[in-house]
Amino acid sequence: MRCALAIVSGLTVAMAFPPLGWGWLVVPGIAGLLLALHGQSGGRARLLGMLHGLTAYGIGLSWVLKIFGPVALILWCVLAVFTVIFAQIQGSANLRGITGWKLALFTAINWSALEFIRAEIFPLKFPWMTSGLAIGPNLFLPWIGVYGVGFLVLCMIALAFSRKWIPAGVIAALLMAAVIFSKPHPEPTPGHKDTVSVAGLQLEGVSLEGYLNGTRAMHDHPDHVVWPEYSVPFDIRANERDWKLVTDLCREKGITLTFGTKALSQGGGWRNIALTMDPTGYLGEHTKVHTVHFFDDGTAGETSLPVETSLGKVGTPICFDGDYEGIVRKMTAAGAVYIVVPTMDAESWGSVQHDQHAALARIRAAENGRWLFVVATSGVSQLIDPSGHLHARLGAMKQGEIFGSLKRETKLTPYTRAGWLFRWFLLTIASALWLKLVFTPPPFRPSDRDVIPGSPGLLRFPIDKHTN
Repeated sequence: MRCALAIVSGLTVAMAFPPLGWGWLVVPGIAGLLLALHGQSGGRARLLGMLHGLTAYGIGLSWVLKIFGPVALILWCVLAVFTVIFAQIQGSANLRGITGWKLALFTAINWSALEFIRAEIFPLKFPWMTSGLAIGPNLFLPWIGVYGVGFLVLCMIALAFSRKWIPAGVIAALLMAAVIFSKPHPEPTPGHKDTVSVAGLQLEGVSLEGYLNGTRAMHDHPDHVVWPEYSVPFDIRANERDWKLVTDLCREKGITLTFGTKALSQGGGWRNIALTMDPTGYLGEHTKVHTVHFFDDGTAGETSLPVETSLGKVGTPICFDGDYEGIVRKMTAAGAVYIVVPTMDAESWGSVQHDQHAALARIRAAENGRWLFVVATSGVSQLIDPSGHLHARLGAMKQGEIFGSLKRETKLTPYTRAGWLFRWFLLTIASALWLKLVFTPPPFRPSDRDVIPGSPGLLRFPIDKHTN
């Protein structure tokens, strides 16, 4: 029954993310795992953690099969190891008699710290399918970010599991209120000094000529046009003819243009860059910092700075950069007044991958209080306001133009200033607790002879000589 519960709860977690996207199912999904682990330790706890993790990631990330084939099983197993480690540590806490609110707080810290390691520190960084991401845009994100929200979710679940109903109910009410009262920003006023009109071309497998013609055919007159990542899959500055064509387009349309291209490096290497230009010519570029695992994605960049344009400082993270919290935050702290994100999500990867990827950009916008304009090859392209709500969207597997208006923002959120440190605080506390478990032996070590014959796992405890 415990194994079945671990599998069902893993399935429930998977359903919290697209294609279903029933975010709050992450609560019963994790609660089911805690129930399965209750009173378990050692190999049994690790088995339950593996069953839960493999189910959650195997179903939730089934699209990985389209990219890597059977090798996807290795990725699912690697991700599931973090659930196994969580289960092992929870079992160690059970053996040491941690109960009540202490166990609830320990559980929340344990899960959140491991989630942060899995998403941002572990060499195979993978920030998808986190508990805070499932909740979506909310009022806590500008303060403590997605990992802080995940911590609150785990506090609520663990407190309820420990029958601390009042504090669990308070946290649940706060989380629901934070989601409900997170309202979209008003549409920017056309012609206002802080309003910027933007447009993008969601196209895949199109030549440079296709992007040039698509931009000329735009009915509106945007201030800033964005093409996807790798829209020009060669070093355009090394091709005098093509560079002139793009420069002439900017002069003809009077636009600022950001697009994905390559920059050749000395020694034969190359960088994946977002290049920004306007009628005056080249303005600046950003080299992709978080190159995609197992892909030839160029040499990783080391800086996260916005580009100075006539429209203000603009952040230009590339695709995978926006999946992690640091790049957008650093560009915002350096003065970016809005963010544009050239992205490549191949059509062959499927719509589920596209929709799951799109959810991360909404979190980045809400954490940093900036408008984000994402333009992808085959979707999802989207215009997101500083609360994480959509103002325009062009879905997966579609081709065409997306356009809208955004507002230049200058105010920094508490998260951008210092709230991002909360996740490191959690990791520090977790590390101290893990070390304490290592150096604090349990009062007894259960073995087969400690199990009462005929009982479902009941243990024979040593009798204290002072106890009647």
